[in-house]
This record gives sequence, C-alpha cells and structure tokens, in this order.
Amino acid sequence: MKKRNRGQRVIVFLLMAVTLLMAALSCALAVQMYRRTDPSLTGTWRMRFDLTETARLRGNAWLRGAALGDRVDMLDTLPPLWADLVLELREDGTWARSVDAGTLAYAEGEARRALTAALNELLRLRVDDAGRPAVTAGEAGERIEAALGMSGEAYLAAYGPALLPDEGELRERFDGSGRYSVEGPRIRFDDEAPARYLADDALLVIDKADGTEVYARA
Repeated sequence: MKKRNRGQRVIVFLLMAVTLLMAALSCALAVQMYRRTDPSLTGTWRMRFDLTETARLRGNAWLRGAALGDRVDMLDTLPPLWADLVLELREDGTWARSVDAGTLAYAEGEARRALTAALNELLRLRVDDAGRPAVTAGEAGERIEAALGMSGEAYLAAYGPALLPDEGELRERFDGSGRYSVEGPRIRFDDEAPARYLADDALLVIDKADGTEVYARA
C-alpha cells in the first residue's frame, strides 16, 4: 500500500511539474507575441517619397505659359526624383520620423536642371518656328545666358517656379514623433489604428489604411 501511495505521489508531482512547465511556456509565448517592442524593428529606416510627377506637372505648367510651351514635356529631361523619409524606431518604444533635407535639396537641384534643359529646347523650337537658322539646345542655352546675364539655371533658381513642395510643407505632412507598440503581427503608432507589418534585416513594410509604406534599413 505504501508503494502504491508513493507511486501516486510521484505521478502527482510529475503532473504538477508538467502543468507548471506548460504555464511557463504559455507566458513566454504571450510575451513574445504581445511584447511592446520588437528587436527586428528597432533602428533607422529610410523610405523614398517620389517627387517626379510633382516636378513634371509644375514645370510643364510654367512652360505652357510661353508660345510653343505645349510642345515640350519636362519628363523628357527629368530623372527620377525623391526625398528620403527617415524613421527611427527605438528600443524604449519611441519613434520619430523626419524629411531628409539633403535628399530634398538634391532633388530640387535635379528638377531645376531638367527645367533648364526643357527651356533650352523650347527656345530651340521657337527659333526654328520663326524660320531662323537652326540652333542646338546647347546654343539656345548660350543665347539665354547672353540675354539674361546669367545662366538659365541661375535664372530659374532666382525667378523660376517652385518645382517641388516646400520643405516646411513636407515636414508638416511627414515629420512626427511619439510612442509605438507591437502586438503580434501589428504595429501601433500612438493613437492610430494598428497596422500589419513585415520586417527582416533589410526591409520594413507597414500596411496602413491610407497606403503601404516600404522602408529600407539605413
């Protein structure tokens, strides 16, 4: 009888041990699924915000104000343009996002050079339309510089149209900071609705209600 009681006690202890182990595993899994931050997310991420079409529309609108301006499309001289948005996700559960001023300034310079080339082409077309001896786009640019006393690019920088949104406008739209949390496959920024995300060593994809954001690790 004593041996039987001892065996029963052993079985009870084993069952208790298994129960405690399962409870510990369940707690660990819950913490893993609902932890406030995720180490795979922390760090600095960059997303390119495309500005090409904005520059094209604004440049073409300015060109259309001149005779034969509708025969020139700025897209013919315009490279892809973008500014970087820099997102920081910190281990303490805070986040911050800002517009990279350097990439925006570079995009503005590229847009201005493209409009300068389009302006040279417009003058070339007008010379040809007037029945005068044909000139190249480069020669047209030289004529503009001679007439203005400055290069076409310098003139556009001083008096031309704003081809891209103002830095302040972009910062008002994109800059921000606050707190974030991770709940399973979703990430929440402050009081926004939770958004699904995927992340690895190189990319972070956040699927928000108003669009998908794709970041590359900086």
